[in-house]
Amino acid sequence: MVMNHDIIIITHVFAVLIGFIVYAILKKRKRSAKSIYKLIDDLEKKYIY
Repeated sequence: MVMNHDIIIITHVFAVLIGFIVYAILKKRKRSAKSIYKLIDDLEKKYIY
């Protein structure tokens, strides 16, 4: 019984840890408004002018 309780706690800790890592990676990949405007400007220069 004690062994099963430890496994359940460890599983939850790993699930929270993996969730936090995924959240951190997704948050880091989000583009800032400045980089989006630069991308649009570069595309305008390439295809319009």
